[in-house]
Formats: sequence, C-alpha cells, structure tokens
Amino acid sequence: MAALRPGRRVAVVEPPFHCLRRGIAEADQGCRQGGQDATPHCFSPGFVSGAIMRRRRGVDNARPPACHAAMPGHVDRARAARLMEAAGFDALLVASPETFRWATGAEPGVAMGWRRLGPAIAVVPADPSLPVGAVVTDLFAAGATAAGCDPLRTHPIWPEALSVRQLLPSDADAATLIAAATADRAPGFARPGTFDRGAALGLLREVLAAMGLAGARIGAELSAVPAADHAALLDAVEPARIGDATGLVDRLRAHKSPAEIALLREAGAITEAALAAFVPLLREGATRAALGRAFLDLVREEAARRGTAANVTAWEYVGFGTSPWSSPGGLARGDVVKVDVGAVVGGYTADLARTYTLGPAPARATQVYDALRAAFEAGRPMFRPGTALRDIHAACIRAVHGAGFPSYARGHFGHGLGASIWSEEWPYTAADAEMVLEPGMVMAFEAPWYIDGIGGFILEDMLLITEDGAETLAGAALPREMPAL
Repeated sequence: MAALRPGRRVAVVEPPFHCLRRGIAEADQGCRQGGQDATPHCFSPGFVSGAIMRRRRGVDNARPPACHAAMPGHVDRARAARLMEAAGFDALLVASPETFRWATGAEPGVAMGWRRLGPAIAVVPADPSLPVGAVVTDLFAAGATAAGCDPLRTHPIWPEALSVRQLLPSDADAATLIAAATADRAPGFARPGTFDRGAALGLLREVLAAMGLAGARIGAELSAVPAADHAALLDAVEPARIGDATGLVDRLRAHKSPAEIALLREAGAITEAALAAFVPLLREGATRAALGRAFLDLVREEAARRGTAANVTAWEYVGFGTSPWSSPGGLARGDVVKVDVGAVVGGYTADLARTYTLGPAPARATQVYDALRAAFEAGRPMFRPGTALRDIHAACIRAVHGAGFPSYARGHFGHGLGASIWSEEWPYTAADAEMVLEPGMVMAFEAPWYIDGIGGFILEDMLLITEDGAETLAGAALPREMPAL
C-alpha cells in the first residue's frame, strides 16, 4: 500500500451555519409531490468479498457517467438534493457506522467500534448525478470499491491484512507472494495501534478537493462527531464550512428504500413467527434467562426455516412479575408477562410487543391494560399519510386519561425503525413531533406502562406507511388483548 500522509492542519474555526426548519420542510414537501421515483436510485450489498482494492495516488478528478444505476446505498438522491438546497449545503458528510452503511452500501469496518471520527466517512454531494465519495480503512476498502465509492481514499489500521489474490494462480511460496503484494509500501511503513485520525482527516481533505468541494458548505452529521474530534474536523476541511445536518440526515433516513423495506419486512415476519412460537414456553417455573435464550433460539430457527439470506440476530426484553425491571425466580401464576422483542435482519430491526398473564389476570392488571388497549385502538387508524405524529400522541394520551388514569404521561408512543445502534430511531410519536407521516416510513406503534408493584405492560405493532394507510409488518396475526395463559 502506498504511504499515506495526513492533511494540512489549519488552525481556523469557521462558525457552523444551520439548516432552517421551514426551508427543509418546504423542500421535503416538494420531494413528496415529485415522488420518490422522480430520480431513480439503487442499492447494493454492503460488503462484496473477493474484490481487489485499487491503488490510489494523488487527486482523482475522473467522474463516472451520470447514472444512478451505478450508485450504492439507500439514499434518495433527488430528495437529498432538494433538502440540501433548502438548507444551503453543497454536500453531506456522514460519520456514524449505520449512516455510512446507509449512504454507501459498504461496511464501515471494525475501527468504527470506537465511534470516533475517522475510520469511515462518506461525502454525499448535492448533485445527484455524482457518486458518493468515501474514506475507509484498508481492511474494508474492497467493499467500498465494489459499492462504487468514488473518489475513495484508504488508510491503514492495526491488523496486518493484505490481498495476494491478484497474483494468483502462482507457484510462488507465501513469502514471495507477500513480498510482491507489499512492494509498493513506503520505507518504514508501520501500522498504527488502532487508527490514525490525522491520516484519515487528511484523506477527507483530498476527497473534498477531488469532488470540487474544497471551499463548499458541508452539512455534517454532527451528532456522530465526538466533541474530542470536532475541532480536528473543522481544521481538516478548511476553507470548507461545516454546519449541523443531523436533522436533515434523519429526514432522509426516515424514508426507506425498497431494499430497506424488504429487510424490515423479513425481520417483522421472523419476529412475529418467533413470538407466536414463544408463547407456549411461558409456563410456571420458567426463568427470565431461559426464556430470553429460548426466544433467540426461535429467531434463529425461523430464519433458517425461511432461508433468510442476510445475517440475522435478535434482541429481547422479557420480564414478568410485579416489577417491570427485574424478574427474580421463576414464572408464577398471576404474573404479568411483558414480551418486547425484535429480530434484526441485515442490520435492520423489527420491534413487536405483547403482554400476557399466567393464569387469570389480576384486576389491577386488567384495568391498566384496558387503558393501554384503548390508546392503541385510538391511535392505530391514524397511521396514514398526512397525519402529524403529535396528533397520534394526543389521541393516545386522551384515551388513557379517559380510561380513568388522568396522570398518565408517556413521552412517545413509538418511533421509526431501521438500522441503528438499538431498536429506536427518529422520528418519535411525541407531543412535540412536527413530522407528518409519509409513504415509505416504517414505524413502531406502542402503548407501554411500567408500574412497580403491578407489572410491565405493552402493546406494540410494526407498521409500514403506504399510499393510503399502513401495512402491519409485525403483529397482525397476534391478539391485541392480554391473553391469560
């Protein structure tokens, strides 16, 4: 690998400029009127093994043809262009591992586990005819190359990893092959203990220059930039100016591509089937730990039965008894059982929940659950295009208050679903939510209550907003009442 050099460091800090909510909202409305298909986009698998990393030197100003069919990731580029124009940005800079994967279709790599700025950075230009540029580690460069990132710059991290595939077939021994594969390494080449932030940000500077963005207005995902890295980012991109585009990125990610919807649909189907198979295991004496393991096993079994191609993991919050937060001992008659679970397919999570009782439900539990059921029934028909999330929140609150609990004060009744570091992402069905539901959004709708001394309660479905309503991706086949087992 050629020697890498850090970029020029400039001790000038440009005050950030910010998006105007009204401008973004108006541009977003224009995108909705134009339709997501006004400009085509595509997506590709995250990491393609066996691709050969190209050796890059200097600044590459070459551009591929203006064709979205060659562009990776899940970004609706036409919509992104309108939102960037309204906010005054020439490009977006994304830095969290989940958003990098969304923007590029490539894996961000293991060095992103520290959630520091540098290992993987993507630059999405406002011009939808141009590809996404990226900085990645050498270990994951093949995936970014296969995903079509251009310009692409790579920097070394701690694992000694290289490819000799381009030299095969060959009769040479291992030492000869490795010597040939590393012949272009600079004298004294050494790998960092983890990664070199300075080298990575220097390469970001090169990427911006190659994309014609050296003096541009860059909207950065600042929620993913640690305070310890912020000044270094401003320094590295000068004279470009950095503004906060976290809200803009959230708006873009809230609309799922067809590939994202397919992953979420698969996750929902696996979760619903696994939960249905899980209910018979809620027997007297069962421990919380055993139940948790059993659900994870059921997810794996269902994924195998379905032949799910993407990687599948899962999470679970199973609890029982009168405490919502701990479940000591074994399941006993009269216990309230809260089951909040999700399969994760290709990084995209489902979210589904139901409440049960072992034996007849205690009177207090029935009173609480009936109020939550009323909230769910009030809010569910409102999930359709054009509904403000705050209006759903208000309807749910009114229902619980009207059921005899005027002090109930739940902060949100659900959230977006996608690929995040846990099961919730923006937007939230909250009292102050300005977002209006639009086709292509995937939401979890939930009505929970946690009462120490009575138990934990929840009713939750997973919904895809369609042109004329909402499709239930998980929960349609499960009862909404609180079954007595």
